Amino acid sequence: MRIEQVEAFVKTAECGSFANAAIALGMRRSTVSAAVSALEDELAIHLFQRSGNSLQITPIAQSLLADSQRLLQSAIRIRQLSNQHLEGIESELRVARDDALPEVFWHQCMHDLHVEFPQTSTSVYLLPTQEHHEFIDNGIVDISFGVNNAVDPNFRLGMIEQRTVVSPVHPLANLAQVTESDLSQYTQICLTFLQKGQLVIQNQIGRQYSGLTMYELIRDAVLRGDGWAILPTTLIQTHLKQQQLVSLATETALSATYFQCLSRQANRKVATWLKNRVTHALTHEFKGW
Repeated sequence: MRIEQVEAFVKTAECGSFANAAIALGMRRSTVSAAVSALEDELAIHLFQRSGNSLQITPIAQSLLADSQRLLQSAIRIRQLSNQHLEGIESELRVARDDALPEVFWHQCMHDLHVEFPQTSTSVYLLPTQEHHEFIDNGIVDISFGVNNAVDPNFRLGMIEQRTVVSPVHPLANLAQVTESDLSQYTQICLTFLQKGQLVIQNQIGRQYSGLTMYELIRDAVLRGDGWAILPTTLIQTHLKQQQLVSLATETALSATYFQCLSRQANRKVATWLKNRVTHALTHEFKGW
């Protein structure tokens, strides 16, 4: 049994005639008819009742049609996966990222990736950038993205501005100039991450803090008026414009931070596509944010 024979049978059954099946397959009518006849000889059954120009699928052929369609789909998938491997396209891509870039960007990005590489399976794990190195080194993920001010220059994709922000109802919002001493008197909402089995608080200034593992959680806490925080502008631009957040006049916050990419398969096609997409967004969509 050859795939070409199964394909001829399935298409003939779907189209209702050898002529229509030949048009759909881009083949001669005689070639399609011969392929179906060869399959009938091998199976020792009649797939179609022929009467002049009339063609009628037999009951046994009807019962075989669904399995034949599945077999054909499996064959197509085998060919696609084989070609994908030969072209250097990953069958699977495991991604770690933080949430410094808006979720709407990532949703569109992953959607476009699946359109571009439909045979590639993906998994995305959300965690602080400071934990990415371990995941890459241990082979848990293939590529990672996130903000890291101390990143190696070889891993930098771009820069993101950061701001020290509070809710408009927070006492710090009323100060024209905010010092580190002012900040230390109020609760700081900090990024928390694991390092050598211990919880670490990033950029902690005062004694009062609330540690959270995601920038979105930190942003939401600031919006509630729970404290102040240093956040990537990419995540709070809309809230600043709508005056739901206030940017404090202080030199404590980093004016900018780097956005990094770590990878175990930097030269593979899907990983490269994703890296280029993020780089383009940083230099065009989010530039100046």
